[in-house]
Amino acid sequence: MENTKTLKENSITIQNELEWLSNLIDNRLDYFFTSEPNILFKDIPSPSLEDDHSNLSNFIKKDLEDDFERLLIIGAMASNLFPEVYDRFLIKNKTLDKPYTEFGGHKNSETNYFEPTLRTIVFIKYGSSIEHKIKINNYFNFEHIFKQNKILSIENSSQPKDLLDKTLKLGEEFLLHITSGKPFKPSYNSSFPASRIETPLEWEDLVLEDNSLDEINMIDTWLKNQSSFNENQVMSKKINKGYKALFYGPPGTGKTLSASLIGKKNKRDVYRIDISQVVSKYIGETEKNLGNIFDIAENKNWILFFDEAESLFSKRTTVSDSKDKFANQETAYLLQRVENYNGLILLATNLKPNIDLAFSRRIQSVVNFPIPSIKQREILWENALNGLIELDENELKEIAKNYEIAGGSIKNVIQYAWLKSKHKNSAISINEILMGIRRELNKDGKSFEK
Repeated sequence: MENTKTLKENSITIQNELEWLSNLIDNRLDYFFTSEPNILFKDIPSPSLEDDHSNLSNFIKKDLEDDFERLLIIGAMASNLFPEVYDRFLIKNKTLDKPYTEFGGHKNSETNYFEPTLRTIVFIKYGSSIEHKIKINNYFNFEHIFKQNKILSIENSSQPKDLLDKTLKLGEEFLLHITSGKPFKPSYNSSFPASRIETPLEWEDLVLEDNSLDEINMIDTWLKNQSSFNENQVMSKKINKGYKALFYGPPGTGKTLSASLIGKKNKRDVYRIDISQVVSKYIGETEKNLGNIFDIAENKNWILFFDEAESLFSKRTTVSDSKDKFANQETAYLLQRVENYNGLILLATNLKPNIDLAFSRRIQSVVNFPIPSIKQREILWENALNGLIELDENELKEIAKNYEIAGGSIKNVIQYAWLKSKHKNSAISINEILMGIRRELNKDGKSFEK
């Protein structure tokens, strides 16, 4: 019900803003084409937001300083939601048989829609004013809220264009906020090669040594007190912002599960970065891909989880050719972005010695995930088999003692045993469990016989 109310409030505000834009266009074009002399231009005031409490209204009242900022936002939104509002700019100058250059913008050859540019928005509000064409730069510098909060951006074009001739785009997160009011959760794409990970398991399913759990508790404590660190001026001068942790150990020992549980406990989204899509053989592309990830994640309270981190955070080499030089430049850039990220970064690796020492110095917690001890394997097997098969205590102890495998492999054994029992139309027995263990050990080249 709350979502329906939010959507309705947001829709009404957007509709009012679109009508304001439409009236401004009519008003400006009427004045532009009038043949009557000595007619003064009369501006149309923006809609009142006094009794409006929608997300867009609250943003305008709290964060915007003038009506032109407001017009830029609704002007960009109209390109997607209400493109027909710009149809009036498709008129041609009959004398020159071409579009009016004063209007800016251009006709999209695929959709036949008129696509407004910054020149178009300036024209709608201020006509041919030189002053406001110059002032447009102020709305797209690094200090402005449009840039800082990724609310509104201008096109990145390989073609050199004047700022006034570039089109506008609303940030995905901001658009979602002012329409549905839902939090921004990006899907996997080329700009953000990461997937959100979750787990149905709980902390009691994670079996680790006490010193490893102590380090994880430090991470948990930082997350709970992050706002206190940020607000404490004394502490902010003494420590780096953000928190970085390294998880290392063999596959299947709980690194990914720990990352998921940390996020679950603290109600934070955890995004696992697809490093294969980040690292590129082309010069500058790796930095660009990393930049996109950190830019999107900044100020979101997301946890970034770099699995198989050794391929990205590996040791720098002695410079012997241009490839080494550029590889070291990538590492330096990554160091800078990791240093400046104000959230939690988790690095997971099977090969701790391969992590560059420069990263190690920036890591606050190092968590070891060894192959579980016999006692820990007993607990893992007991949890895994609970509700599936009743093994007596001696059988459970023998399995835990004889077969050195981690929690991830135990999960594979359970799946195999379950499928095998379904194929045979019978209940899971100790035989299926042992067959599954043999398969897992064979994967790692280990002997099953004891």
